Amino acid sequence: MIKKDKLTAFFFILSVLFMLNLSSAVEVVQVPKEEPQKQGIFSSMFGFLKEPIFWYIVIAFIIFVIIGIGLFFLVRWLVKFIKQRNDVFFRMKQDRMILAKVHRRYPSTHWWKNEKNTPVRLAKKDEDGRLIISRPIGYHRGDYITHEGNMIIWLNLIGKKQYMIFPASDLLVIPNKAEIKIVQRNEKGERVREDIYKLPVAKDIVQFNEGEILLFAEGVSNVGIFLIPVLKSKDGKIIDLALPIYSSLQEVVIGDFLYEQSASFVGLAKKAVDMNVDLRARTKLQDSNQNVDVSTSNHG
Repeated sequence: MIKKDKLTAFFFILSVLFMLNLSSAVEVVQVPKEEPQKQGIFSSMFGFLKEPIFWYIVIAFIIFVIIGIGLFFLVRWLVKFIKQRNDVFFRMKQDRMILAKVHRRYPSTHWWKNEKNTPVRLAKKDEDGRLIISRPIGYHRGDYITHEGNMIIWLNLIGKKQYMIFPASDLLVIPNKAEIKIVQRNEKGERVREDIYKLPVAKDIVQFNEGEILLFAEGVSNVGIFLIPVLKSKDGKIIDLALPIYSSLQEVVIGDFLYEQSASFVGLAKKAVDMNVDLRARTKLQDSNQNVDVSTSNHG
């Protein structure tokens, strides 16, 4: 019994010594706590730039804007194309703007910042007879003289926008004939010719100077989709140029329409002849008979 108690005491002492050695071998390592870094103003305000979802939204927005701009120009082109096919005066306006651009006498090449182009001003006399030059009413884009004699000036009027964004384009038509004949219908429906004399011509209305264009007029006015100058006679009355100008443009439209119809008719007739086998055979037979007759007469 005594031996058993001694053994128990001996193992207890060994275990105590082992625990003391183990506790002394273990070193306590204290890890210092990291203090939170102070964020600057830039990192706190623009920290979202590091988020991938932000850039996904930006890319999606850019793609949406590009598609929207493409659809806008597509719809604009379709509207223009349909109007050119259905409105002969609109087509005439587009064609004449191209010709005015080709023949322009000033380097008016700016379509967006058109204030860099040559300015168009009004020149008129006041009550005392003094000539007053106005501020620019528009900016030049092109000019030329048409085959019917009118002077055409393509310009962008100040403050006039297309689709609330783009500068609108207008054609100013200035008559260049002192006399004109107009056919109208009277109250009975009969066609009556009216002769108009002593009309102002282009050299009396417009003056192309170096760096500016002067219009000797009270202003400009709309006639359909075109602009015309508003003139005043010596006695103070307004000279109405709407009828002479419209009549000259109408003659051009009718002439172009008849030419297109004639060309179309000739093309259709030729195509019909080519498709008709019997008619084509008869034509060839007649040509061969004529050649035979000519050779026989020459032989005799």
